Order: sequence, then structure tokens, then C-alpha cells
Amino acid sequence: MTPLQALEKAIEIAGNRSKLAEQIGIEKPQNVSNWVNRDKKASAKYVAKISEVTGVPCYELRPDIFPVPANEVDAQSTQSA
Repeated sequence: MTPLQALEKAIEIAGNRSKLAEQIGIEKPQNVSNWVNRDKKASAKYVAKISEVTGVPCYELRPDIFPVPANEVDAQSTQSA
């Protein structure tokens, strides 16, 4: 899953971009739209909060910052075998 796909998944779980912005404490929903359209990933500043409110793991939202936990790596390698 790409960071953009993970962000879109979080938006879907929240309901829409405005609802996600509200749930993570952002006053301007346009910021979430900018992440999708311009940045193609969530802002590092809000990854933990997005994960908290949607259940989408931090390592899916920003794999460049949050490494995949060892137990997830093991589970993924077992599934692909």
C-alpha cells in the first residue's frame, strides 16, 4: 500500500476529508486535500493522530518515518510464502 492509498483509506474511514480534518484538529480541511493532491502523503505532524482516529497504522501512512514493526514483517513474509 502506498502512503497515498493509506491516506485515502483513512479519509474513507473518517467519512470524508473534512471529517478527518475535524477529527485530528485541523481547522482547514483544505490541508487534507493538499496532502492528497499535492503531497501524495499525510503530514508527518499528524500521522499519529490520523492513526489514532482511523486505525490506519503509522507505518502505512508514512513508511519513510515509521518502520514496519517486526511482528508485521514476520506476518507479511508468512502470508507470501
